[in-house]
This record gives sequence, C-alpha cells and structure tokens, in this order.
Amino acid sequence: MRVDPVLVELGVALVWLAVGTLGLGADGAGTLVLAVGIAIAIGIGVENRRRGPRPFDTSRSTEMLRLAGGVIAVVVLASIVLGLLSSSAFLPGLALVLTGAAFVLLSRATGQRPTRWLGFALVGVGLLSALLSTMLGGGFVTQGLLGILAGVLVMLSAADRVGLVEMLRDRTR
Repeated sequence: MRVDPVLVELGVALVWLAVGTLGLGADGAGTLVLAVGIAIAIGIGVENRRRGPRPFDTSRSTEMLRLAGGVIAVVVLASIVLGLLSSSAFLPGLALVLTGAAFVLLSRATGQRPTRWLGFALVGVGLLSALLSTMLGGGFVTQGLLGILAGVLVMLSAADRVGLVEMLRDRTR
C-alpha cells in the first residue's frame, strides 16, 4: 500500500481541529471552525488530486503507518493513565508532543526537511501547552487553542506540500 503524505497531513489536521473544537465548548464557534477546516481540507485535497498525488513508496508508507499506530496506541494508553491520576489536562499537550515526535521520526525516514520542522513546531507547542496546563486550569487554552493551532500548522504543511503556499506567495508579488 502506498500512502499519500498530503492526505495523511490533512487527516491529522482535521483530528487536531476536532480536538480543538471540543475544547471551545458548545456555543457553535467550534462547529464553525471545524466546518471551515473541513472545507479548506477538501480544497487542498482536490488541488493535490489535480496536480497529481505523489505517494510514498511502500517502505516509507509502512513506516508512516507504523508511526501513526504507535502514536495512537500511546495516546490511548496515556489517556487512561492520566485519567486515573486525575491529570487529564496534560493529555492534549502530551498527544501533540507525540504527534510532533512522529513527524520528526518520519522526516528521518523520508528525508523531508519541512516535515522535520513541522514536528519540531508541534513538539514546542505541546511543551508550551504542558507548561500552561500547570498554571491554568481551563480546558480552553490547553485543548481549544492547542488543537486549533496544531490543526492550522498541519493544514499549512499540507498546503505547502501541494504547492498552494508558493502559489499564494507568487500571487501577492
């Protein structure tokens, strides 16, 4: 099986946007943010399809799926442990650190520098979230803003991978 990295990044971005919207509460703003994110993801996916997807070869695809499965398993295990310790406020930050670490490890396997920088940015934001979780008790900062920021970062990475960021930059000149 050959995995398209753009589609994987879009999936990760939508998951993080969903996590962020859960932290925003039930006032409708989260639904709007998620709807806009889905629309942008569809647009990026259509553009990726139009320009011709460039999936990884089977060994890199296998590595990507292995890393994704490992991150999901560790996040589920961590959510159980942190829930038992009454420290579930740290879970979004920890999950983001794990996601960023997976992107860094994936960049080593694929040799793609932008993926490495995305991973470092996600790890940094996750560590910042853990620091804020110790000072603030609200779920809005730790989950809402963190999820939306992570979703936007990964979505920008997918748009850059497709070439949309470069196209917008050239259009503004």
